[in-house]
Amino acid sequence: MKISYNWLNDYMQCSFSDEMSSNKAIDVAHILTSTGLEVESVSELFSAFDHLVVGKVLECIDHPNADRLKITKVDVGSGVKQIICGASNVKKGQFVVVVLVGNKLTNQKGESLLIKETKIRGEMSEGMICAADEIGWGNSHDGILELNSALTDLDIVPGMMASDVFKAEKDYCLEIGLTPNRTDAFSHLGVCRDLYAYFSHRSKDKQKHRRLDVDGVSGLEDVKEIESKMALNVNNSSACLYYSGFFIKNVNVAPSPYWLQTKLISIGLKPINNIVDITNFVLHATGNPLHAFDYDKIVDSKIIVRNANSGEKFTTLDGNSITLDEEDVVICDVEKPLCLAGVIGGFNSGVVNSTKNIFLESACFNSTFVRKTSKRHAISSDSSYRFERGVDVGHASCYCEDGNNNQIGGCEYALRLAAKLINQICGGEVVSRVQYNSDELKIIEIDFSYDFCAKILGHRIEDEVVDDILHCLEFQIVSRSAKNNLIKLLVPSHRLDVTRPIDVVEEIARIYGYDNIPSSNLISFVPSTNHSFSMDEMRMNMSRLLVSNGFFEIKNNSLIPESSLQFFPIESKEEVVKLLNPLSQDLSIMRPNMLFSGLQTIKYNLNRQINDIKIFEFGKTYVKVGDKYVENEKLTIFTSGIFKGHNWREDSKRTDFFFMKGVLDKILDQFSLNDEAISFKNSTPNHSVICLNYFYNGNLFASVGEFLKSTLKNIGVKKSVYYIDVNLDFLFSIVKDSSVSYQPVSKFPSIKRDLSLLVNQEISYLDIKNSIQNLNNNLLKSFSLFDLYQGEKIEKNKKSFAISFLFEERARTLTDDEVDKQMLKIFNYLKDKFQLSLRDGEL
Repeated sequence: MKISYNWLNDYMQCSFSDEMSSNKAIDVAHILTSTGLEVESVSELFSAFDHLVVGKVLECIDHPNADRLKITKVDVGSGVKQIICGASNVKKGQFVVVVLVGNKLTNQKGESLLIKETKIRGEMSEGMICAADEIGWGNSHDGILELNSALTDLDIVPGMMASDVFKAEKDYCLEIGLTPNRTDAFSHLGVCRDLYAYFSHRSKDKQKHRRLDVDGVSGLEDVKEIESKMALNVNNSSACLYYSGFFIKNVNVAPSPYWLQTKLISIGLKPINNIVDITNFVLHATGNPLHAFDYDKIVDSKIIVRNANSGEKFTTLDGNSITLDEEDVVICDVEKPLCLAGVIGGFNSGVVNSTKNIFLESACFNSTFVRKTSKRHAISSDSSYRFERGVDVGHASCYCEDGNNNQIGGCEYALRLAAKLINQICGGEVVSRVQYNSDELKIIEIDFSYDFCAKILGHRIEDEVVDDILHCLEFQIVSRSAKNNLIKLLVPSHRLDVTRPIDVVEEIARIYGYDNIPSSNLISFVPSTNHSFSMDEMRMNMSRLLVSNGFFEIKNNSLIPESSLQFFPIESKEEVVKLLNPLSQDLSIMRPNMLFSGLQTIKYNLNRQINDIKIFEFGKTYVKVGDKYVENEKLTIFTSGIFKGHNWREDSKRTDFFFMKGVLDKILDQFSLNDEAISFKNSTPNHSVICLNYFYNGNLFASVGEFLKSTLKNIGVKKSVYYIDVNLDFLFSIVKDSSVSYQPVSKFPSIKRDLSLLVNQEISYLDIKNSIQNLNNNLLKSFSLFDLYQGEKIEKNKKSFAISFLFEERARTLTDDEVDKQMLKIFNYLKDKFQLSLRDGEL
């Protein structure tokens, strides 16, 4: 967004701080950046005007030695100069802009040209008559710039400074990179609010900066019907939150005065005519979009806000014809659309040179409707850009006061300001108005604690200082509670992004200055044993873990075909939830599990040569149990192909069951589950998968496994696929109020021992693991399997488990004899239970 430094200065009641450097625009840029409005660049404007003077063409004849050149005699106040000019529109009697010999002319690219006395085709030239783009006043190069005395309040005479005519003093354009939440700063007044707050908070004279110097809008409080019988009908109150407009008669459409053109040019806009320029000026001054209609083209003087008819045709201001959708919102008369609400005006209702009467609109449209319409038709405008993010329409803004000091909303202020300028510049007279307010407009109040602010910032700002900053930012303190140090704040209507106490803390910090918040050398951390959290937080923790490990989140439709039940049938006590009127057979039931839709995603990607897949999905499953419909929150994870690519150290690694088990274990490790309560069981539940089920106190809550090749073939998937399925509802019920016990690192050494066991083929490590856990050995800190062997060196029906044991006593050092006895105890217990033996003969 482009902001003019001089324009900002117009709204400040006093000059910027005397402590600033000579280049105050650069200082302002730094201040804005420090308050959260990042200034990305600062460029100089109108610097050439320091050397430009007004000249009057006294004589204009053809050049004797060139067909396209003219020899002019120009009165520049200090004398008459002969200037050779190549513009076709130069003629006798014109007032023009002249650069005299010895001065430099800098164009918009920053290139300087020193004007010298020189001969051109044998004739002497003593200066240069300028085009608009040559002096940085717009981009036009259609001949020289001819001055019009009707566009300035001064008498134009030869020799006067051109800057006085154009009101174009040296200026700077600040390019601000706004974040989407700062809708309040999409205007010069919006940026001024931050500057006002910054200087006012730091001013010793607190009354010096107490309000912005803005145009009053008195005299339009009670506009009554005089001639027109304007009518307004809002059919879609969800899309149109506010609508107001003036009927203004007897306007004179003409070029804008130079001061207004200069304002627009300073921010890169092209002047069009006075009506359009005023609406653009008010838009960039206040942030509130306006639109002017040719009143005489509104059939029956009736404005209707409605949804478009499907297939309805509309021609935009730039002459493009589009076909409207029934979700588009349009401003119409009784016959036709006049405007695409919040996006662009219509070709057949716009203001033209012959327009005599106008209807001036100020409105607030729902951001969602505007955004969808803008994207649907690929049309973007300054208005849609602001409506998509929200505009000020609400209860009051500090700068918006009428002649009676009554506070008014931003939309109303913008409308009155534009009407006032149209009266002053175009001669129009406001004779009637229409207005609509939606019930959806809300006042936002926030309970705010000074203690909360200190806790978040890590620094206590005095309560009086906080109050002063809030006042400077136009927050109203509605009430106070001394008991718990709370205040109730009324949020100004232009601050659509401030809805929570944490937002208020951010406002205080950025005006107070982050540099003024001291950093602490001592960082204290008291670990909390209370791990109570919400389902959303649990999902977020899982999501972060998976994304950081290379997984991508997907979102599938909850509707699947009934034919999927042949692959993943439901339990006998459950019934599938069918749709009464499905859109298609592929969307006929609510999914009882998330496996089928996940496989469809795998298939879709494999068919497009995406062979290495790691995806996950949070979602719900739906079944009917008896007379009740049951929804379960689930997490499913799918992998296929390579999970770790080839590099110089190692070969690529393909995903398998053990990789997925590791992923599930890593997820569960976040929640400090009681290992003793977890048990496992191998299963083939529906002949479509082979899996390992996880139980907690006997309740199934997760599984990890592989899809059978036959299942994949029937679905159309040609590669191995592995999955994880977690019941989040059950898991959350376990961990939501879990607590953690913190223990210091043991001061005494641990002792490690290994055991190699020879067992029968049908015995799993899971059986061994559960048995060792059941011993409840207090000296055994941990154990893990580090080798599995099956081969020629042992009997055919046997396999070998190599297990590592770690023993530790927190109060003393263990002896070898104590550990030997524990190892013998473990071995004898396993030997008696599983008839196993040592692989190497002796313990």
